[in-house]
Amino acid sequence: MEYCNDASYLEKKLETRKKEIKNEAKLKAYAIQILEALKATHRSNVIHADMKLPNILMNCPTLDEKQAGETNVLKLCDFGVAQVITPGDFNGKKKALMKERCGSGNYIAPEIKRDGTIVGPEIDMWGFGIVLYEMCVAYKPTQCRRDYKYGQGPIPFRQQDWRKLSKGGSAVQDLILQCL
Repeated sequence: MEYCNDASYLEKKLETRKKEIKNEAKLKAYAIQILEALKATHRSNVIHADMKLPNILMNCPTLDEKQAGETNVLKLCDFGVAQVITPGDFNGKKKALMKERCGSGNYIAPEIKRDGTIVGPEIDMWGFGIVLYEMCVAYKPTQCRRDYKYGQGPIPFRQQDWRKLSKGGSAVQDLILQCL
């Protein structure tokens, strides 16, 4: 794997320091990079199955690279629990049999309930939705309301935390809801 000089940037900024990404251009660029990485992964018939902040690494350009117009680059890592899609299985749909339940607590899709679950790329999109939510407000939906559990009602959006985004965050909230 390539070296990333600020590998845990997102994890430190969002989970440790509780600082959201305020620059909307950066937020959009980071979201696009993560989606491009997932697109390449899914085209290779692989489901990551553990989308979370610690598995998104950052490489920052040197001063010379910045002056040449280079920007931060995000990379997806840790394919240790990835699921391989076998073409032709599951009525031609891009699915895989997850023999053992896996993923990370606050990022795992609600349909992964037990061993032997049939999964598809949508579980990575769920994880991306949680990551994007956290990039916007520096907490996960389950931290917004203590009694909230994924799959039990609509995702909570505390408007006071979203109003700093253009249009009150409605566009990014729509994207998050589509992912979840």
